[in-house]
Amino acid sequence: MIERMIKKVSPHLPLKILQATWDGTVFHFYGSGWGFSTLSAWRISTNEKLVLGCYDDRSTEEISILQDLEIVEIQVQETLLRIDPVFVLSNQHKIEIFSTDTYEPWTFGVNGLGLDIGVYVASPQEPKDFNSKEDH
Repeated sequence: MIERMIKKVSPHLPLKILQATWDGTVFHFYGSGWGFSTLSAWRISTNEKLVLGCYDDRSTEEISILQDLEIVEIQVQETLLRIDPVFVLSNQHKIEIFSTDTYEPWTFGVNGLGLDIGVYVASPQEPKDFNSKEDH
């Protein structure tokens, strides 16, 4: 489950975002030893407002606002279906992910963090089976 992923990765926070890209289909952000990719909908928000959404006209250019920020906390989307992460950033913005596909809507590779984890893959059809590929 996503809670297991958060528990294992949290001691290694903060994670610095070295690069973020969005081509209109794939959203990818990564740092040294880790990377997150999704085909699903996403948004960047604060507690008060929406900063950037994946369908905004300027989103492919503006995604660079994430570069050099740090992920300081990982939370679970507060919905009935607890499968999507929320990445809290060092500037208090949040990257929110919304699964829109039943087959691997997002992956979180953490191979380079010195963990025995590997790659976490979301399993929206079977949330109880949510595990890393090396965590069985």
